[in-house]
Amino acid sequence: MDCEKIYFDGYLPMRKRDIRIGRLSDSVKNSKKYIVRNSDGSRSEDVLKSHDSGLATSSHVFEAGSPASTTFRGLIAPPFLVPAVLDALSCSKYAAVSITVPGEADVYCAEAARDRGGIILTNDSDLFVHDLGSHGAFSLFHQAELRPNEEEEEEKGGKIACQTVRLSIFRPKEIAERLGLADLQRLAYVFSKTKEVLTLPEASIRAKENRDIGSLPFQEFLEEYTTKTSTTESQTFSPRSLANYATHAPPLDPRVSEFMLQCTATSQNTVHMYLPYLIDDPSRSSAWLVATKQRSFAYSIPNHFHDGGQKQPRTIIIAECHRRGDRITTQQISIPSPDDSRVQASELRAKVQDFIETLADYPKHVVWRAYALEDVYRWYLNNGKPPPSREAMTRLMTGRSKPRSTREDMHLSAQVQAVLYALRMTQQILVYTISTTTKTGPSNPLEKLASILNALPSIAELIPSGFELAAQMSTIEDETCGLDHLLDLLAVRLQREADAEEAVNHSDGDA
Repeated sequence: MDCEKIYFDGYLPMRKRDIRIGRLSDSVKNSKKYIVRNSDGSRSEDVLKSHDSGLATSSHVFEAGSPASTTFRGLIAPPFLVPAVLDALSCSKYAAVSITVPGEADVYCAEAARDRGGIILTNDSDLFVHDLGSHGAFSLFHQAELRPNEEEEEEKGGKIACQTVRLSIFRPKEIAERLGLADLQRLAYVFSKTKEVLTLPEASIRAKENRDIGSLPFQEFLEEYTTKTSTTESQTFSPRSLANYATHAPPLDPRVSEFMLQCTATSQNTVHMYLPYLIDDPSRSSAWLVATKQRSFAYSIPNHFHDGGQKQPRTIIIAECHRRGDRITTQQISIPSPDDSRVQASELRAKVQDFIETLADYPKHVVWRAYALEDVYRWYLNNGKPPPSREAMTRLMTGRSKPRSTREDMHLSAQVQAVLYALRMTQQILVYTISTTTKTGPSNPLEKLASILNALPSIAELIPSGFELAAQMSTIEDETCGLDHLLDLLAVRLQREADAEEAVNHSDGDA
């Protein structure tokens, strides 16, 4: 079976705003419930131990008769799962067919199935409503099962040798014909607008009536399921900018894609960014706060440096959605001026370059995690807060937690992830801006910064699981001066910064 395309959402319309905020709010609630259930840290440790005995294989994904492991029910989804999948695909034979699209992926999947036939693998049941054509079909991931080869099962003493994936195939056109309908769109509309519970035959009868056909609510409902990409996207993006995106854009994470499209393909002044929910301590301030300055600089890049900075920057407002207390709120983020952005680009390049040279003996993934840890520690000092203890930092770098340290460890880990992902956002925005810029090109500091950030490892290396991190760090003591030496280096660097700042303040006082 050939794989023609793998599509990822690269832009979600404003009508999805309430749904997205609702999902983020659910993550906050689930996080609080999970912490209450595992307040002593013992359950978390048991979960890790139960999976430390072996690495997951492809056969675990589709275990027959076991759609979801009860061990992991109630856990929050990893915040960077999609970027990690994109990284993995980029290094596989599917790299050429994997694409982040300037819209919702299901629209592109439906159009491909309608035009060329085939089966869409998805977990989006909206495909029932899309027009997939006479030869288009889809299957839901969570219903897939691996079936063993019976002969091999006997030869291997009862051990299952997974050979075949069994899928339930849905063909909307055939289903509609069996119900006596032209398509399933009106049936879906009836279910979505009817408050009382309807059986399928009852809903089918209502769908055959002529009520609501041509009405504005019905037409708005259909817009979400149109397979004409020119209809859905042309109302939001300028055709030239959309073509530029499709031709020149490098691989982007979905949220970075969405940000870039808002900045470069529309004239809107408010740019929305829905930050992933970090698994932090909901009783403390959001872990994203430690990297606000880094993100602010990243947000300024397309506005100040597109077309070499020759255009007059437009006034844009960055509206970030993330946790504030128990709620998901929208907060405005101010972006630096063009001059300040250039200064920050040079400072960031120098800081990262100096850090990489200082820790040149350590593996790349260790260097970048240590850089993020230093940035978090610096944030605590600058904000007059007690910084993380050396023991907490050791646990973070080694992946070896302990009971009753869950909240402290999870929050510090989330803060480090916030810094690392802000760097990844910066790198992708830089690469996009440079690749799509015309005329004189971006300023020299940006190109130098991009060359450094291009060395960022993949998400899987930067933000591994505790088990994977422990495996990564097991070789450090043998190959380098060790973790203690690394933490000593961080302490020396931070003390040097503090001494320099104190000297400047003393000099200002004498003046």
